Amino acid sequence: MGCYGSRLVSTPAIDGLAARGVLFTRAFSQASTTLPAHTTILLGTAPPHHGVHDNSNFVVRPEMLTLAEHLKAAGYATGAFIGAFPLDARFGLDQGFDVYDDRLDRGEDRPGEGGERRAEAVWTSARTWLERQKGPWFLWVHFWDPHDPYAAPEPFLSRYADRPYDGEVAYTDSVVGRLRRHLADKGLDKRTCVVLTGDHGESMGEHGERTHGFLAYNTTIRIPLVISSPGLEGRRVANNVSHMDIFPTLCDILGLRRPEGLQGISLLSSMKGGRLPSRPIYFESLSPYYNMGWAPIQGSIRESEKFIDSPLPELYDLESDFNETRNLADSRALSRSRETLRDLVGRLSSGGADRSAQAPDRQTLERLRSLGYVANVPSAARKKFGPEDDVKTLLPHHNRAMTGLDLFKEGKPREAEEALREVISAGKAVSTAYINLAFIYRSQGRMEDSAAVLRSGLEALPETYALYSQYLTALYTAGRFEDAVRLFEDGRMRQADLDPVIWNFAGLAHWKMGNDAKAGEYFERSLALDRKFAVPHCNLGNLRYFSFRKSQDPEELRAAVSSYRKALALDPAYGAAHLGLGVALFVGGDTDASIPSLESALKHDPGLHEALYFLGLNHLRRGEREKACGYFIRHSQTPAFDLLSPAERSRVAEIIAECRKTPGP
Repeated sequence: MGCYGSRLVSTPAIDGLAARGVLFTRAFSQASTTLPAHTTILLGTAPPHHGVHDNSNFVVRPEMLTLAEHLKAAGYATGAFIGAFPLDARFGLDQGFDVYDDRLDRGEDRPGEGGERRAEAVWTSARTWLERQKGPWFLWVHFWDPHDPYAAPEPFLSRYADRPYDGEVAYTDSVVGRLRRHLADKGLDKRTCVVLTGDHGESMGEHGERTHGFLAYNTTIRIPLVISSPGLEGRRVANNVSHMDIFPTLCDILGLRRPEGLQGISLLSSMKGGRLPSRPIYFESLSPYYNMGWAPIQGSIRESEKFIDSPLPELYDLESDFNETRNLADSRALSRSRETLRDLVGRLSSGGADRSAQAPDRQTLERLRSLGYVANVPSAARKKFGPEDDVKTLLPHHNRAMTGLDLFKEGKPREAEEALREVISAGKAVSTAYINLAFIYRSQGRMEDSAAVLRSGLEALPETYALYSQYLTALYTAGRFEDAVRLFEDGRMRQADLDPVIWNFAGLAHWKMGNDAKAGEYFERSLALDRKFAVPHCNLGNLRYFSFRKSQDPEELRAAVSSYRKALALDPAYGAAHLGLGVALFVGGDTDASIPSLESALKHDPGLHEALYFLGLNHLRRGEREKACGYFIRHSQTPAFDLLSPAERSRVAEIIAECRKTPGP
C-alpha cells in the first residue's frame, strides 16, 4: 500500500484514510492464519487464552466476550459481512452480531470457487444493512480478495498482469473507496471511527514460503493498522502494537468501559502523541503442527528483538534487520529470550483454552481445502521435536511436493512424478508428497499404485491421519474391501472415530463383502457424526433398495425412497441420489415421479448412463414407444449397456429393432 511506502500499487482510498488517521508502522498479528487472527481482533486476547490456533480444528467458545457483544450491550446495532468460509458462523465469531452475513452461495463467488465472494459483493450487502441503521452501529466488513489464487476483476487483472497479488490489493482498495464515499455522501464520515487492518500478510516466496500459514516472519505477521476517528489528527506511530490492542482502543475512543480480561492495551495515548509502555508481543504459527505434525512455532517481539522459538531457533534485531535476513541465534545466548517467551505464554494462557479445540467436520475440511489451505483432522499430538521436524527444514520439501502437483496439472506427468519421488526419497516427514503422488496415480487409473504409495507413506509417517484415511479410501477404490475393513477395525487411529467419511467408506466395504447389517450400522454412524453428509443417506437408500430386490418387502422400498430424499434435501445436485430415487420410484410404479428424478440425475451427472435405461422403461410403460426407443439407443452406446443381463440386453435390442421398422408412438 502507498501509505506504507509501496510505489508498485495504487491504493488511493486506503492512503487517504491513513492521511487523516493514525497509521501504526509496526503492527503485528498474533497468528499467520485467518481464524486465529480474527479471533484475537474481536476478543482482544491472545491465542493461548482464547485457544483458537488454526482454521480447521477450533471454534470460539460461547463464554468468550466479543467486541460485537460488548458494543451491542452498549446500544449499538451490529453487523458483519464476511468474504470467505474460514470466518463462517460455525466457527463462533458471529457472537454478538445482529446480522452475520456469511452467505457465499449467491452467484457472486469467483468462478470455480466455493468458499469466497468478491469485495464488491460483500460491500453491496453491507451497504444495504448500513442504510437501514438509525442509531449507533458497529459494522465489520471482511474483504478476502488478496488471497491466493490472485485473480482480480478487470481492469485490475490487466493493469497488474505481471503482479496479480498487487492487482487484488488495488481492487480491494477500490471497494474501500466505495465504502468511504458512501460514508461521506451520507455525512457519516465526520462521526465514524474507521479501523483498517489485515489478518496476516503474504510471503510471496520470501523465506521459502509461497503464501502464508507456515512461518512467522514479518512478511506474514506484520499487518497494516490504520485508525481514523473524529477529533484525532493524522500521525504515524512507530511503537510495536498488535491485534489485541484494537478492542481496548475502541472502548476508549467510544467512551465505553473496558471489560475485564482484555489482554491488549489502549493505543489512544499514542494516537494523541504520547508513548506506549514497552511490553512483549506474542505470536505463533501452529497450522503445520495441527495439520501436518510438524514442530510448533511460537515467539515474541520485545522492542527491537524478535525471538522465534522452534527446534532451529531464530533471533533478529528488527531495528537493523526488519526483513529478518541475519539470524543472531548462534551468536547470542537464548536463555533470556526463551524465559521471556515462557513467562509471556504463561501470563496469556487460560485454563479453558483447550475447550476451543473441535474436530472439523467433512464439509469444513473440503471447503478450506478448496481455498488452498492444508486442512486435516489433527494427527496424534507429539511432545518432542528435533531440527528434522522444524518447519524451515520441511517447508522446501512441501513446496517441491506442491510443485509436483502443479506440473501434473500443467500436463507434465513424468516431471511431476520425478519431483514427488525426489521428496519421498529424501525421507522427510512430508505427507503431501505421498498424497499428491497417490492423487496422480488415481487420476491415471492406477489404483493399486495409488494404494501402494499411501501404504508406504503410512509406514514412514504412522501417526499421520491424512495418510491413513486416504489409504483406506484407496483400498476401497482398488476393490480391496477386506483390507480396507481390516485397516479400519484395527483401531490404530482414534481420529477415525470422529471421521464420517471413513465410517462411510468402511460401510461401503462391508456392503461389497455382503455384510449388509454392518454396512447399515456404519452408514448410520457416519450420519451421527455429520447430519449434513448426503452420501451415507444415498448409500442407505442403495442398501435398502437392493434389500427390497432380494426380499420384495415393500417397507424396504419405502425406506430406500426416504433415504434418497433425505440425501437430496441436503444436496439437490447429487446425481446418484436422483438416480436411486428415480429407479426406486419406477420399481414402485410411480412413473410420473420417476421420470423427472432420472432426468435430474443426467442433468447433474451425464455419466449416470443407467438413468437412460430406466427412462426408456418409464416411457415404454407409458406407451411412448418412440421416446423409449431413443433412450434405449443412447443407453446401448454406453458402457452401462454391458452391465445388463443377457435377457435385458436382448429385450432392449428387440425394442430398438421394432422401433426402427415401424416408427411411431
